[in-house]
Amino acid sequence: MLDFTRSLASLCLAALATAALVVSMAGCSVIGEGNAPWDTDIPESEAFDAADGTWGPDGIQIAFEYTPETLGAEPGESDQLWIANLEADTRRKVAPGRVVGLDWSPDGEWFVFHTASIPRYLFKINVRGDSLVRLSGADSPNPDLEDTVAGRWSPSGDRILYAVSAGKPRGVSMMNPDGSGARILIPYGVMPNWFPNGESIVYVNWDTTVEEGRRRQIYRACADGTEIEKLTDLPDSGIINYPSVSPDGAHIAFVYRAEDQSAEVFLMRADGTNIRQVTRGPGIARSPEWHPNGEKILFERFIPNVSHHLYVLNVETLEVEPAFPASPD
Repeated sequence: MLDFTRSLASLCLAALATAALVVSMAGCSVIGEGNAPWDTDIPESEAFDAADGTWGPDGIQIAFEYTPETLGAEPGESDQLWIANLEADTRRKVAPGRVVGLDWSPDGEWFVFHTASIPRYLFKINVRGDSLVRLSGADSPNPDLEDTVAGRWSPSGDRILYAVSAGKPRGVSMMNPDGSGARILIPYGVMPNWFPNGESIVYVNWDTTVEEGRRRQIYRACADGTEIEKLTDLPDSGIINYPSVSPDGAHIAFVYRAEDQSAEVFLMRADGTNIRQVTRGPGIARSPEWHPNGEKILFERFIPNVSHHLYVLNVETLEVEPAFPASPD
């Protein structure tokens, strides 16, 4: 076990060094150079209340949460799991709600998600919607594990990263796809996600070095929880959420809101430099996720008591289009 741990640590250190080299080789290259057009003058979105989208591994399909406009008192109507093929313009319901925090497995066969009710539990379900597996809570491999959220498949599909968001102990955690081997890696960390090499992770945690109050910042670590490095030092951070690493490992998208601003999508290099705001619009931006080719980012714009709509950001031009455009008629 000791040899394995040393080997993993060596691989992670090598991966971090490679990531630093990639950033260094990027030189003065800046994603989306020029003034951002922002997403305030864009084509109208269809009145289709889609939220929390995630790309399929083929880059053509997206999965998302959908709540019908005719939402009534029947259980399972809110936050249903749906899949859309953006090229074929087709949509289908996979499972009833409430399905929250979706992530699509690299082989395209499974979703991991957590429930909306408290305490929250992790589940996985296949793309056909006919095989639901409980990963935490009663009748699972982890009957005493509660408040498990934000599950994320490893790039190879052999591990699930997640967070225990309440109670003690809590923090960034990991388990096998069948729920076995659950363990906490980084105390108090939340919103974990993977670097594409599968040997490093990114997450959000409290900055304990701040003397007055506590500020959330973005951190990077090896996948075993070692070699922790703080990437951001953003001021007045009311919210820092949803870090998502580009497929080439060179950039990170995330949501940031200073105490007197709205939440928007930001980009930075993987070493925490060159932080730039790339969206601005009504309501709140949430859940940015890179397309498999690294050219686009899917994100949600939430206007409280009005709508949840999904949009696609072109990383180079910073132009935004709705995932589901309104019909010209």
